[in-house]
Amino acid sequence: MSQQSMQFRYGDRELRVEVADLLQAPVAVIVNPANGGLYHAGGLAGIILQAAGKQLQLDSDRLVREYGVLESGMAVYTDAGQLPYQAIIHAVGPMMGEGNEQHKLEQAILRSLLLCETNDWQSIAFPAISAGIFRVPIEICAQAFYRAITHFWDARQECAVGKIIICLTERHFQAFFAAFREETNQSTTPVSSTQTDSPDENSIGIIELDETEVNRDNADIDDWFK
Repeated sequence: MSQQSMQFRYGDRELRVEVADLLQAPVAVIVNPANGGLYHAGGLAGIILQAAGKQLQLDSDRLVREYGVLESGMAVYTDAGQLPYQAIIHAVGPMMGEGNEQHKLEQAILRSLLLCETNDWQSIAFPAISAGIFRVPIEICAQAFYRAITHFWDARQECAVGKIIICLTERHFQAFFAAFREETNQSTTPVSSTQTDSPDENSIGIIELDETEVNRDNADIDDWFK
């Protein structure tokens, strides 16, 4: 079966948007769409837990005991357990209706990328954070991803994070594809894109950043702790 995908080139960096299984992504780390309590009970989080093993939940529980329930926009990491990754990043996206959903999504994405930069993880795969049971419209999700990623790369002439993959379901790909093309056409960022089979042509850690730090071009990571 052919794969629905879209590739963006940013200099020597690569962004791929595709219909793909997150747990098969050829990257250093993957992102779990987590809730603030890091309780991985259902949906994709439950699938990741089942594949990684129970230590993933034990590590997550320890993070919550030490630092409390995480707010929307935060990201932390744990060991990947039985999965073949260097780590799993747990990004807490917003629920629809809590307000500032796109901004909080951008924060979660940016913090995930900063964790990669801090730990020298060179590639990362995301799911469509908050687009499932949290009910954030896929168009908002796509805009948040595009803006967070291009902002992150714009701010860095050199960056360890050279490959980003966004793994989607077929149900989400068309809307994501359209939103990304629109953002690309409106942006002055030097990004080129190619596509195949479009639907119409169809250890643990946490990073704390305040509003000012999240929006600075070169965010300092002074509040990093393990």
